[in-house]
Amino acid sequence: MDEDEVLQEEITESEPQIYLGPNIFSMALQRFQVFRGGLPPYVKRAIEKIADIKALIVPVSEAEEVKQKINRAGTNEFRLFHQLKEVKK
Repeated sequence: MDEDEVLQEEITESEPQIYLGPNIFSMALQRFQVFRGGLPPYVKRAIEKIADIKALIVPVSEAEEVKQKINRAGTNEFRLFHQLKEVKK
């Protein structure tokens, strides 16, 4: 693990995270769900199954910027959001 990964992990643990992907009820993920103190086990299991979920869990401080990217065609966030919409609910 390099310095950036360690720093990101520390930020992730201290700053609340928000899930900006679509609802995936089969994995108990709801859009705009906020996580404090790290990610719960069911979210970690969902990420193990579908790694792209992690890209749409961001620090609350970055939520507005990422929401704008989700709504802009051609961005990675837009692509990921629409890919995850295809996951069986």
